[in-house]
Amino acid sequence: MKKSVLVLGDINVDIIGRFDGFPVPGGSVYSEKPILNPGGSGLNTFVGLKKLDVDASFETMIGNDLFGDYIKVCLSELGIEFTPKVSSSYPTGVVFSLSAQNERTFFSFRKNAADIHMTCEDLSQVYESPDLLYLTGVSIVEGAETFHTFLEAVKKAKRSGTKIFFDPNMRKTDPVSIERIEQVIPYVDVFLPAQDELTVLFSKSRKFGFCLDLLDAGISEIWIKKGAKGCSFISGDFSIDFPASKVKVLDCTGAGDAFNAAVVWGHVNELDEKEIGTYANVYAGMSTERIGAATSYPDRESMLKSEYYKSIKMGVKVL
Repeated sequence: MKKSVLVLGDINVDIIGRFDGFPVPGGSVYSEKPILNPGGSGLNTFVGLKKLDVDASFETMIGNDLFGDYIKVCLSELGIEFTPKVSSSYPTGVVFSLSAQNERTFFSFRKNAADIHMTCEDLSQVYESPDLLYLTGVSIVEGAETFHTFLEAVKKAKRSGTKIFFDPNMRKTDPVSIERIEQVIPYVDVFLPAQDELTVLFSKSRKFGFCLDLLDAGISEIWIKKGAKGCSFISGDFSIDFPASKVKVLDCTGAGDAFNAAVVWGHVNELDEKEIGTYANVYAGMSTERIGAATSYPDRESMLKSEYYKSIKMGVKVL
């Protein structure tokens, strides 16, 4: 029987601009054209799962506005069924991503985005007990009502035997945000931090200072994303280092979300850790070869046939 995956997370419209440099205070810089894409860590991971032919659904909320309509049109054009909750009180989140001199700067219109205001009444699919549940930390750290709603959803799913995947996506590192992450961790089976997020967590958390602390809390797998250095896997029994794909990077937006989607895909298909890590790096690398996040993700067949698979697999080191 095909395993089901439920994604709980954020959703935006990303407006991407490329410039030669950043303006001085009061000045202007110019670009040829903006690029609009549906985005957000939750949406990116959901789209990645759908492109990998996973039976996935997505609980989130958009506003009753042109940005929300744009997202629905984009996903429809990708052939993805998407029926989000729609708020008449809060807007769809919007993020400006400005790239200049190989640096990215973000301006987020998310302080009152619809997806941070979800209540238990807005959730339905979590009560159908999915086989796997993926949660993004954006909803935990930024969430108003959504923090409590998703935390309760994770607890309920865990009691039902659902395997929980969690990317902390730590955009804020204040004490309240760290404490929220700490509250989620005891319910997590598969932890998906970036290397810098893990460093921050260990330096600021009063509960978790080492990977061993995370494993003792009940986490069974830690997948550490290292960007151009690949990734690492850590469990209570062994660890593995994986090299990155040797790709020509155009845009790394959403590469971490693509990685997460491939890790979940690997679990759905019951692959071993070597295969999961190899394919996750393949998929994340391929996602950087085109501009945009979710809309740039390759499909399952492209990933499986990728020439990057062999080179990554040859560099895998079990420690």
